[in-house]
Amino acid sequence: MTDPNLSYIDAGSGSLLLQAIVGGVAAAGVMAKVYWRRLRRFLHIGKPEDEGSTG
Repeated sequence: MTDPNLSYIDAGSGSLLLQAIVGGVAAAGVMAKVYWRRLRRFLHIGKPEDEGSTG
């Protein structure tokens, strides 16, 4: 049997875990921004955006 107190996370695993967490937070932020704009447009809150311009 392996003693669970002897387990560890090496630098590579820790880096991978940190990148996954940061990537998840970034993706959640982008999704929140997209759906917030859709909700505001649906409720007619704020100034109307010109959807024809590619500016």
